[in-house]
Amino acid sequence: MATYLEQKPSLAHISTDPLRNFKFHVAFHLANNPLSNAKRRTQIGFMSISGLSITTDVVVYRQGGMNTTTQKMPGQSDFAPLTLSRGLICGDGDIYDWLKQIFRVMQGSGGNDGSYDFRTILDIYLLEHPVTAQRATYKAGWRVYNCWPTSIAFGDLDAGANGVELQQITLAHEGWDFKIADRNGPDSPITFD
Repeated sequence: MATYLEQKPSLAHISTDPLRNFKFHVAFHLANNPLSNAKRRTQIGFMSISGLSITTDVVVYRQGGMNTTTQKMPGQSDFAPLTLSRGLICGDGDIYDWLKQIFRVMQGSGGNDGSYDFRTILDIYLLEHPVTAQRATYKAGWRVYNCWPTSIAFGDLDAGANGVELQQITLAHEGWDFKIADRNGPDSPITFD
């Protein structure tokens, strides 16, 4: 007697598996940014990222003679702020320094000579899973434009808890591009460079 697998082969395959949401890289482009003393791109580890969305307002329009229905047209689009979370690590004050630099620019005490721009580009990449090559390749990505921190928050301090101290940074931005690979496998990577 044949088993179920022998009678009906599975339709699932690595090439049709959805991308996993837990394998991602975050890279800041750090030219003239306090996260870096040099013009370079650096990866910073985060536990979670939320807010990758866009919403377009609906403009409702009515005209005489068409009193029973309305027309709907697209209005302004807005991108939600991004919230990035990670554990607090000793020696890692770069993000807070980034927020402090905005205060200096706003008060006119730093960065007003044009040599410093507190806005930066952020790349978020999803990696393939399982890794089928020597190194994982990027299979989807978002390039977020003109990011800057609007808030930094720290987790509650609780002597009775058994957890990790978290910090969250919320970024305002002016939109993102999205790319996704044509297929799975190392021969189909994506990049924004």
